[in-house]
Amino acid sequence: MTVNIYDNANEMAKVLVETDQYQAWQTAFDAVQADAEAKDLFKQFQSIQMTVQQMMQAQQQPTPDQEKEWDGVAKKVQENEKIKNLMAAEQVLNTLLGEINEIVTKPVSEAYAQSQKA
Repeated sequence: MTVNIYDNANEMAKVLVETDQYQAWQTAFDAVQADAEAKDLFKQFQSIQMTVQQMMQAQQQPTPDQEKEWDGVAKKVQENEKIKNLMAAEQVLNTLLGEINEIVTKPVSEAYAQSQKA
């Protein structure tokens, strides 16, 4: 029997968008996108996150000016209810995705666990 795992994965993607977690995330995401100020602030925040990640990979340290700018944006993000709601919804969605990942990768984890016993 031939199994096309990609068909299953695509079906799971269709089901995912029907979950409460995804629906809550989509609602929060749409609220940010509909608010010009929140949308711009969120874009700035994402850009900073990407820059920080790249700098960490390159083992570079931010300048004091960068740190000051980033702290300012982070403070504004923490004060924006729409972005806070989006981040909370994203955390719940990521928890669900993590649980799904554990289920999908369970055979691999079990194989490694068995090899440790031998």
